[in-house]
Amino acid sequence: MKKLLKILKYLAYTVISFLLIDLAVVVFFSVYRPPIQKADAIVVLGAAINTPALYNRTLEGLELYNQGKANVLVLTGGVDYPKSIPEAVYMQNVIRQNASTVPPLILEKNANSTYGNIVNSKVLIPGAKSLIIVSDDFHLARAVLMAKREGFGPIYWSSPNPFYYTKPELAFYFMREMFAMIDYIPKFIFG
Repeated sequence: MKKLLKILKYLAYTVISFLLIDLAVVVFFSVYRPPIQKADAIVVLGAAINTPALYNRTLEGLELYNQGKANVLVLTGGVDYPKSIPEAVYMQNVIRQNASTVPPLILEKNANSTYGNIVNSKVLIPGAKSLIIVSDDFHLARAVLMAKREGFGPIYWSSPNPFYYTKPELAFYFMREMFAMIDYIPKFIFG
């Protein structure tokens, strides 16, 4: 019985350590920002249609484009519920409403996951190596690591000010992202 309790204790320590490391990675990417250099493309990751997240991610991508950080914007996201437009089309509409001149846009309209956002975007920007990924703070670790897995580099990242989230919402999204990172371990390893 003592041996079983000892094994369970070490197992619990291992699981807790793993979760803390996972959370540290998510938080690191949310607070650390490498200086953004000019890249081959800006990839704006989708979110639910008509949400402040998707709207503000799009404006962040447009701002980076206007600063001359890349010559093309890739808007990525498919249909998130029946009878809606793809997230990429929604982002295109936001840019048309907010840009004095519409920049070159590439729309990826099929992805329904971060994995799909990155993999599908790679096909649409052949030859691109460096990226700027735009998403919310809590989502950046998974997106950047997936882009590294797909062979991009260097990779820069940015996010809009998260004023549209309450503190409990942000805590929920950081915790959700921690578990999403665990779910993505096979994708990080095997693609």
